[in-house]
Amino acid sequence: MTKVPGIATRKISSGPFRGMVVVDSLIDHFLENNGDPDILLQCNASLLKSSRSTRSALVELDSFGGDVESHTLYVKELRYKNVAHSLKPLFRKHRAQVMWQLSWHLLGHGISVPQPQGYLLKRRGPFFLKGFFFSDIQPSCLTLDEMCNNLEQVIERFDTGGLLEVLARQIAKMHDSNATHGDLKWSNVLVQEQRNEVWFVDLDASRLSTQPPGPKQVARDLARFVLSGLEAGIEETMLDNFLDKYAGYRKLSRKSIDGPTTRILKKLQDRHQKKYRDDYRRRKVKTSF
Repeated sequence: MTKVPGIATRKISSGPFRGMVVVDSLIDHFLENNGDPDILLQCNASLLKSSRSTRSALVELDSFGGDVESHTLYVKELRYKNVAHSLKPLFRKHRAQVMWQLSWHLLGHGISVPQPQGYLLKRRGPFFLKGFFFSDIQPSCLTLDEMCNNLEQVIERFDTGGLLEVLARQIAKMHDSNATHGDLKWSNVLVQEQRNEVWFVDLDASRLSTQPPGPKQVARDLARFVLSGLEAGIEETMLDNFLDKYAGYRKLSRKSIDGPTTRILKKLQDRHQKKYRDDYRRRKVKTSF
């Protein structure tokens, strides 16, 4: 169980669901009013992402009274691909638990993530059917990826606006706290539209250890971040400046991070290029009939 200093939490053990929620949070009130987590993504939900194993959405809920400032909740549903996959949480933490634990850890180290409201696991016997993670929303924010629809504005905020400095500092603080994100692409970084405030989201691939992450673990985060920038049209010199700032905050030499980061970046680029070729071929075959 993750202890949260200064935050009141309660265990959930209702029907097939087990988990933890913050007392007086929106999800706490929803559950106390016999709300069914399984229907959350079916009503008043604005879908953000969807894949075979995950869905995330912003969900509008009715007011349940109490000290609840917002009626909008971020929900991530994590599903299982097969029977073997559904047994994995018997031997290690479920991804919803990882998001809960890492969120509180990062907040405790001054690293911005949306405040968690809770997590739930749905279980039948030894099988984990699905998991849910709930958090506050960040108003007036866009992902870095979405911001690149106005590339000139992003470049200006990077170049003279100080945003690149904030990103380098926050990522360095994350790694200094013994955590890695695991999927640090630009769609997983929120930025306040007017101010240089950032939040990291989608932490289910994150890792927390008892010592600072090694070069390979750090390189995975840095390479994914740099690749997102390159694919968005950011110049290499600007991303090189980001790596300089990151290394400076962690008191590392560029040489110590350049080798591992370049190797992983090359692998990611090859993988993306293959995916784009495969997608193009599939579209071409589909439209030829």
